[in-house]
Amino acid sequence: MNFTFWKNVGFWGPLLISKRIILSTRLYCLAMNLFQGNIDRFGGITVHTEKWNLSDSEFQNRLEASLSEWQVNGNRGIWFNVPLHQAGYVPILSKNGFTFHHAKPSYVMMIKWLPKNEPNLLPSYPHTYIGVAGLVVNERNQILVIQEKYHTRPHWKLPGGYADPGEEFGDTARREVLEETGIDTEFVSIVTLRHHHKHLFECSDLYVVCEMKPLSREISVCKHEISHCQWMDIETYKNHPEVSEMNQFVIQAYLDQQICRASVQVHDVLSFNRDCYQKIYCIKSTESVSGS
Repeated sequence: MNFTFWKNVGFWGPLLISKRIILSTRLYCLAMNLFQGNIDRFGGITVHTEKWNLSDSEFQNRLEASLSEWQVNGNRGIWFNVPLHQAGYVPILSKNGFTFHHAKPSYVMMIKWLPKNEPNLLPSYPHTYIGVAGLVVNERNQILVIQEKYHTRPHWKLPGGYADPGEEFGDTARREVLEETGIDTEFVSIVTLRHHHKHLFECSDLYVVCEMKPLSREISVCKHEISHCQWMDIETYKNHPEVSEMNQFVIQAYLDQQICRASVQVHDVLSFNRDCYQKIYCIKSTESVSGS
C-alpha cells in the first residue's frame, strides 16, 4: 500500500482496513454456509448457536463445512455455546468430536481442539469453591456462633457460606452473617485460609475466615437455615466439645494475632491493565493501622 493511500485515509486507515477484513470474513462465511464466531487471541473461535435456527441436518452440514475450513485456516480451540432450547444440537456436536466443557442453567459449552500436533491447551472450567465465614467479636470478648438446622451431628460454628460471583471475601462474610444472624458487620482482616480438595463434585474448596466488627447487637435468626445462634465467650467456644478441631484452631489463630498485633489486611492496588483496582491481601501490623 503506497504513501498516498495512507495520507488520504490518515488516522482512520487501520480501522477501515480492520472493518473491511471483518466484513469480508462475514460475507465469506455466509457465502460458504459456515458458522460465524468470535475469534480470540489464541486462534480459537466461539460460536453462539442461538444466532441460527437450523434443522438437525442443516446444522450437521454447516458444522462439517466449518470444521474443514477452520482446520485449513489453522484455528485451534472451537467453542460452541448451545442454549437450553437448542439442546438437540448437543448429540450432533458430540458425534463430531466435541466434549462438554461446562454447563449453566441456560446453556452448555462444548469444545473441540483441532491441532493434531500440539497438546490441548484449552483451559479447564474453574474447579474451586469459595466459602467465607465471619468471626464476629463484640466488646465483651464474645463471638457470634450458630448451629445449623440441617447437620449430621450438632456442632457450633461461625456463620458463613459460599461467595457469589464477583463478591469480595469481606462482602461475602458481611452478607452471610447478616442473612443467618441479623447482625450487621464490617470487614477487619483475614484470620485464616483453608485450602481443601475432594470437596463437592470433586472440586477444591477455599474457606476464608474474616474478622468482622459488629455494627449491631440484636440477633435475628434465619429460621430456614439456623437452629440456634448466640454470643459465646471465646474461651468457652475454644474448649467446647461441640466445636471442631478446625474451628478451635481458627479461634486460637485469632487470639495469637491479637497478641502479635498483626493481621492480613486488604489494600486496593491498580491492576496490570490499569483499568480497575484489585483487592490485595497482605500481613500488616495492626498498630500501624490504629495509629494512622
